[in-house]
Amino acid sequence: MQSLPNFESERTGVPSLESLKGLLHTVGDPQYSFRTIHITGTNGKSTVASVATHILAVGGVSVGTFSSPDLGELTDRIMLNGYPVAMDTLDEELTSLAQIVDAFRITGLTQFEALTAAAYSLFAMQGVEVGVVEVGMGGTWDATNVVEAEVSVITSVGEDHLAQIGPTLQDVALAKSGIVKPGSTLILGNIREDLVEVIERRPHVRTLRLNEQILIANKRQGVGGWMFDLSTPRGDYAQLFASLRGSHQVENVALAIAAVEELKEGSIAHQIVERSVATLALPGRFEVVAMDAKKLVVLDVAHNPDAAAHLGASLTQELPLFKGWIVVFATTHDRSPAEFIRAIGASSIDLLVSIDLGDPTQVDPLGVAEIASSLGVKSELRSDLDSAIFDHLRALRDDQLLVVTGSHKLVGKVRNLLKG
Repeated sequence: MQSLPNFESERTGVPSLESLKGLLHTVGDPQYSFRTIHITGTNGKSTVASVATHILAVGGVSVGTFSSPDLGELTDRIMLNGYPVAMDTLDEELTSLAQIVDAFRITGLTQFEALTAAAYSLFAMQGVEVGVVEVGMGGTWDATNVVEAEVSVITSVGEDHLAQIGPTLQDVALAKSGIVKPGSTLILGNIREDLVEVIERRPHVRTLRLNEQILIANKRQGVGGWMFDLSTPRGDYAQLFASLRGSHQVENVALAIAAVEELKEGSIAHQIVERSVATLALPGRFEVVAMDAKKLVVLDVAHNPDAAAHLGASLTQELPLFKGWIVVFATTHDRSPAEFIRAIGASSIDLLVSIDLGDPTQVDPLGVAEIASSLGVKSELRSDLDSAIFDHLRALRDDQLLVVTGSHKLVGKVRNLLKG
């Protein structure tokens, strides 16, 4: 797979899915062997995918999940009933597909397309009943968009990837709407009205919108999560507890429940929903790691201003005793460090530690440190990630948090470091 171009970090040329479609057709079109919930959105899509997967699995449905990016383990992108596929199994499937590519002289395939083909093929071989599929970027020309989804979810429309699928938010909305198929149900998160109008031009059966047909009530903070009531056209669910930090995650849980309902065309047993949402664990999504009784690390893959704002609000609301943050940060070249720092809350940052990951796709770490300083945030540049983490853990005051954020790669590395 390494010999194929990697367009997850940079996309060039005229978009086309013909190479992928050709490969899948050669192996029997496995993408049509299972029913699909297809999810896109600037933020929240991984949470929706994880929650939908958990509800289906708890309910006894055989489910395959394809998501991206990962936190350092490629196999985490392809899950069967909530568990990562074995590396040997993935290697065998990729090798088999590579042989077919060579034999049939299929050209123009990318790494992400090869991985998508492997996921769909493995789902078919394992007899998966439902595929929960997260878009990589956009929608229309994303490799995942060779499925015929019965339920399409668009969580949000923001300014990520304007260079690739913009330049306007209307263009982004149009690209994301490409996952909506004739005959499908469309589920929408909090999206601007003018962008909803763009999305709804795609032929589909009906639309369910958060705060209209999908109603959350009595949302309140609990210990380690949030309590809420949910009402949808298919059912009512009272006194649910979602074991996720961040009040915004309740909206993602609601979208996931509605998506599963629409797929099964009916309500879900209350005990299945209750058990599912109470036992959620999402790595890298406001994940709190306790190093000892007083030292906490928060790992969060927030990578754009909207996600940073949610993170900042959640830190303040969920962990109010910690008044200052040591933020360990790295981000990729199409992001604005200044916007991120402002959004998370510059006044709460005691120190921003800009990490040099040696990654050519990241924003210049020295430049990040300088930007932070220009915003009145004390900063430092570090190239040894391990020592940076442990040095600052040792130096944490009782009222300080260590917050690791900005990119999946950084969060994944620190997560592996802390959890072994």
